[in-house]
Amino acid sequence: MPGLPMREMVLYKHGVGFFVRAGKMSGEGADLTFREDEINDILKSLAIFDQGGGQVLGIDYQTPMDKEHRLASSSIRLSELGSQSDLLRDLRGREVTLTVEIAPGTVDAVTGRVIGIDVPKQGAQQQLDTADLRRLAVAIEGDEVCFYPLEALRSLRIHDQQSAQDLTYFLDTSMREDTRRTIHVRLSEGEHDLVVYYVAPSPTWRVSYRVVAESDEGGDSGKALLQGWGLFDNRLEEDLEDVDVTLVAGQPISFIYDLYASHIPQRPTVKDESRIAPGPIEFAGAVEELYEESRVLGAAAPMAMRKMAVGDATAGRSGLAKRARMDIPKPAALADSTAPAAEGQEAGEFFQYHVAAPVSVRRGESALVPIINAEVGYTRELLYNPGKLPNHPVAALRFRNHTGLTLERGPVTLVEDGDYKGEAVIPFTKEDIEVFLPYAVELGVKITDDTKSTTTTTGLSFKGKFLVYEVYEIWQTEHRIENTTGDELLLTIEAPRQGSEYELFDTPAPDVETNTERRWRVDVPARVRTSFVWQIRRRAQRREQLRGLQYEQLQRFLKHRWLDQATFDLLGEMLGQLRIIEDMQRELTEITTEREEIYKQQEQLRQNLAALQPTGKEAALRGRILDKLEESQNRLDANETREAELKRQMAKAEAQIQQIIASLPQEESQA
Repeated sequence: MPGLPMREMVLYKHGVGFFVRAGKMSGEGADLTFREDEINDILKSLAIFDQGGGQVLGIDYQTPMDKEHRLASSSIRLSELGSQSDLLRDLRGREVTLTVEIAPGTVDAVTGRVIGIDVPKQGAQQQLDTADLRRLAVAIEGDEVCFYPLEALRSLRIHDQQSAQDLTYFLDTSMREDTRRTIHVRLSEGEHDLVVYYVAPSPTWRVSYRVVAESDEGGDSGKALLQGWGLFDNRLEEDLEDVDVTLVAGQPISFIYDLYASHIPQRPTVKDESRIAPGPIEFAGAVEELYEESRVLGAAAPMAMRKMAVGDATAGRSGLAKRARMDIPKPAALADSTAPAAEGQEAGEFFQYHVAAPVSVRRGESALVPIINAEVGYTRELLYNPGKLPNHPVAALRFRNHTGLTLERGPVTLVEDGDYKGEAVIPFTKEDIEVFLPYAVELGVKITDDTKSTTTTTGLSFKGKFLVYEVYEIWQTEHRIENTTGDELLLTIEAPRQGSEYELFDTPAPDVETNTERRWRVDVPARVRTSFVWQIRRRAQRREQLRGLQYEQLQRFLKHRWLDQATFDLLGEMLGQLRIIEDMQRELTEITTEREEIYKQQEQLRQNLAALQPTGKEAALRGRILDKLEESQNRLDANETREAELKRQMAKAEAQIQQIIASLPQEESQA
């Protein structure tokens, strides 16, 4: 971008950058060229100011079409291998001035209208591209037509303004690259001091840390130099010279809005003699319901820590002799030897690292710039988190972020007392927040986890026709710890916090409790096996129909004092009435069965009766059948009377049951 060099770059983590160009120039316009994938962001964000007293009159850019579509409206279309023939073909009928050289050294100017190119018929197909056989036909003023060999043509001047413009348009369009887009800034006359702001896609910047530590005499704490380097790429098509660079930790809202592509929306056709009323306009509301998910503690919980009386977990313990090495300066001396780091400051919702020294990066290259250079005090920790690493704890350094800067997430390499210890990842960390750097696995400690779940009844309550069991759902996690080292260790165990309905019980109070974790510190003697158990529980309810109770259950409830004696007696009376109803129901069933049998017998007797004659010997048999019919009918009448009595007694018993249920205390009983 000639004349407007890059002056400032603000790079964000989510793939965009804010760029500032500035420079002095003269004239009535300036061109800004961008990649095609940047153009929508440019049109959305471009701002241009003239600090030299001039004015920015407007901004023009090419309508987005591919080359073929852009050239479709041009009267001049030239091919790559026959531009002379194509130009003369497209100028047919236009007035031109030709410069021709018929005789060597003799140049003539001829003005006329182009008729076309004449090709000899003999061998025309094979000689189309042979210039010495082709003639240009030109209509001269009057009725004269002249023919000139194409090889004698030296130049031509187009008199038709539209054709001349079409030729310029064709050449300009052919020159443009499809991957580049040019924006033209129209300026007032005179001198200008331009400043251009815009947002464009940019590779996300990264951060890489180093920790150079020196342990104290005990080996469990010390001082460390925390050094952070910001990494970014020069994706621009120019070298960057002395550019102010700011790296921003945060996530502003950003999106691509298609402003570049032309769009002609469809419109309704409206007849002149009628008016069409607009339809209703509605706005749809979007509602997102948020739920707090209750997490049930499963296999085991995550873990973390405090201090630990252990030595080096990777290169031998603190009591062993260290290998010979070159003397490495102390962290304070190292901090003084490094270039000034970035100036950090809060910027609303973001945190900015403004690189102290201007940055120069060549095109197509990347750079590392120092953004953090601070001394911190640390302690060594032994942490256990089976969700991240089962069976073994990890050795870690813990320090509080007193750098005055927000730490962006990134990898860190740890060197302590001249030894490479391992690597970790620093999470996104605000000022005055603790940072843990787990750098090595402690294989000398093995931990086995066992989680069990149980349900325990704690009391009863009555809700209408239901007996409600008040229960605790309990999860117990046991960590069985085996320390095979010769050191007494302080192990920090971390477990996740579930929802607010969960509570700890029969467990030591956590040493540290955050919004998401609980941490316990456990002393583990050398060469021993020990364990640590923590438990959580939540209240729950389970319903059962009162009518489904058994007397043995009532006795157990009374034994656990979930029922008082008065309630026990009421429920016992209810069970007695239920048994009475059950007995009566069985008798009703028997009556119904007997009635069906009697109906069958009566039907058979009636059929037999119809087959007998009323006189003679059959008359006596008919009499016996009639007696049996009368006997069965009497039995039916007796059953009907008994059935009515049973139903009356059952209704009475049911009323007593309902009265008992209504008299039960509708609240939770004493646990």
